Amino acid sequence: MPVESGNPKWPSLPSVREALAEATGDGIKVAVIDSGVDTSHPGLSGVTLTDDIAVSCDGMSLKIENNQGADVYGHGTAVASLLVREATGIQLGSFRALDSANHARSFVIAECVTQAISRGYQVINCSFGCRGLPRYVMDYKEWVDAAYLAGVQVVAACSNVDSTVREWPSFFPSVISVGGIDCEPDELFGREGNMVSFFAKGERVEVPWTDHQTRVETGSSFAAPLVSGKVAKILSAFPEISPAVVKPLLQVVAQPLD
Repeated sequence: MPVESGNPKWPSLPSVREALAEATGDGIKVAVIDSGVDTSHPGLSGVTLTDDIAVSCDGMSLKIENNQGADVYGHGTAVASLLVREATGIQLGSFRALDSANHARSFVIAECVTQAISRGYQVINCSFGCRGLPRYVMDYKEWVDAAYLAGVQVVAACSNVDSTVREWPSFFPSVISVGGIDCEPDELFGREGNMVSFFAKGERVEVPWTDHQTRVETGSSFAAPLVSGKVAKILSAFPEISPAVVKPLLQVVAQPLD
C-alpha cells in the first residue's frame, strides 16, 4: 500500500483512512492477553502464534510456561479470530492470564504484559476489565505506564454495563478504550470528552469457542480486537509514526457517535 510522502511521524488524514481500508497490519506484533488461543479451531485456520505463553500462580510464585495451544475458556480464541479478520497480516501472540472461570489475578495480567513488551509487541489487546478495590488500580497503572513509555499501544474493552462505569485498564487516558455497539464490523465510532471514546461492533458477533464450536456473543470484549486490528493497520502503513499520535488519529477518523 502506498504511503503519502511528507513527515512519516504525522501522516495525513486521507492516508490514514486509506490505511484503515487497505492495510493488513503486516509485520505488526499484537499480543492477546486472555484465556489462550486454540489455533486448531477451523475459525483460525492458517493462523500460527508467534508466542504462546501461560502465566499462572501456584499460591507461592508465578509460573511461566508454554501454553501448548490451550484455551481454557474460549474467550481468547474468539478475540483472536476477530483480530486476524480485521488485520490479516499481523504476528499474533497469546499470553494466557485468564483461567477456566474467566478470572485472573492482577499480578498475573501484569506479568503477561511485561512478557509481551519484552518480546517486542507493539499492540496489546485486553478484552477484560477490573472493578475491584481502589488499591488494585495501581497494579494496572504500573504496567499501563510501562507500555506507554515503551511506545506500546494498549487497547482495552470497557464495562458491559455502561461505558461510564470505571473499569481498569480502560479508564486510563493513555489506553485506547472500546465499547461494543450494533454496527458494521469495519465501522469505527468515536465520542470525544469521555474516558471510553471508541466504539465498534460488539453485538451479536459470531465467534469460535471451545471444542471447535461457534457462539453468538455480545460485549465490548469483541469490539476491542477490531480496534486493535485498526491500530495494527496504521502502524504497518506508517512504521515511523509517533506512538503518541495513534489515539488522536483514531479519534479524528472515527465517525461521531450520537
